[in-house]
Amino acid sequence: MTLGVITTGLALTTAQAQYRTHCFAHLTASDRNARITLRSGPGTQTRNLGYGLVNDFVYLITDSPPELEYVVDRAGYTWYRVEFSESRAKGWIRSDFLTIRCHHTED
Repeated sequence: MTLGVITTGLALTTAQAQYRTHCFAHLTASDRNARITLRSGPGTQTRNLGYGLVNDFVYLITDSPPELEYVVDRAGYTWYRVEFSESRAKGWIRSDFLTIRCHHTED
């Protein structure tokens, strides 16, 4: 797996040193009734923590501000750490199921 970073602004969300970035996403899939799996780590071999539905809102999160963390798995898929806006459930979702938007802030 390849770990990458994207620079962005952040806001603290929990005492566990996880930060909400200035990026957010809506879950997306070609099937509007799809259940999009939330995983314990980046990859389909990791534990299933639950699922989200198309159009659910998530924040992209990180442990190492000010970078946005992502992982590219062996199959070439990119995974992002997310937090669901309503349930606060946290885990990893593959990028092809995310429509990502970022708000840029002035330094």
